[in-house]
Amino acid sequence: ALIRRGKRVADYLQGECIAVAVFPGNDLDDLPPEKREALEKHLNFARNLHVATYMLTAQNVAAELVSFARQHGVTQLYLARPKVTPWDLPFTRNFVQQLARLARDMEVTIVADRAAQGIRQEN
Repeated sequence: ALIRRGKRVADYLQGECIAVAVFPGNDLDDLPPEKREALEKHLNFARNLHVATYMLTAQNVAAELVSFARQHGVTQLYLARPKVTPWDLPFTRNFVQQLARLARDMEVTIVADRAAQGIRQEN
């Protein structure tokens, strides 16, 4: 849904859509097989929609994504709603909050996972 939404908006605005995956650390080989498979599935979906795809690694994921966006002239970011776990501290900043703080010159949109909420998706 996230990739589809970004592509629709880019097409409407006659702009370019870019899909970026950023991983903490230095090596993508550390990614568990099930996450690697899911990532490849999503990136292949994006490629089928003619969306440019990038995979990056960084110690600070939010800072790397904002830096990449600025280098590529990105004006809008679409992010998935973060999964909140019971052990998340109430006063810590999650990834989306960190990114929104760093990307004050960009529009940041959080896209809900409608499938998880049992809401029918439209194509």
